[in-house]
Amino acid sequence: MIDGRKYLDNWDQHVARSAACSPTQMQARIARFGNIPSSSRAFADTYLPGHRRDLFSVIGLGVSDDPDFKPAVPFADNFHVDYIVAPAGCGAALHCHDSEEVFIASAGRWEVYWVDGADDRHHSITLDPRDTISVPPHVMRGFRSLDGETGLLISILGGRNPGHVKWDRSVAEKARDIGVGFDDNGSAVKVDPA
Repeated sequence: MIDGRKYLDNWDQHVARSAACSPTQMQARIARFGNIPSSSRAFADTYLPGHRRDLFSVIGLGVSDDPDFKPAVPFADNFHVDYIVAPAGCGAALHCHDSEEVFIASAGRWEVYWVDGADDRHHSITLDPRDTISVPPHVMRGFRSLDGETGLLISILGGRNPGHVKWDRSVAEKARDIGVGFDDNGSAVKVDPA
């Protein structure tokens, strides 16, 4: 026989008091779209044909090859949110992170592609609006807009410190050929390749 009274009394284990958060504190945690910092050069691959995009840094420090690129709301301990807008056919080159990354096709269709490290085969899938995919840590992945600048991809990167972006060797070779490298602090720079 079920003791229904016991179940009702269990509410005491599921009740808590709210942490302090004033209206001023909450206001500092709002990212108004018109005020979100954006960069068309947040990553080394943006110098390569087919990888042009605008990155909007919404919440959390995230990852970027530009140390001066800061988010609208820095207060996030275990996740980072960015918006991505790109011309049709453009997006991120093959890269990976030390943490998982979730992509949400907020508007438009996006292709997400990756390399299966077990056999080095390349795969891809199309995300329709509101579709979501979670890519595991250390899996080389990239994405591209299929619909152009009407599309919006949301990236949620997990982890307190997701580390620097690691690029696929093919991306490094193309970037090096056109003079894109990294300074001693890990910031992407374009130099004369001669």
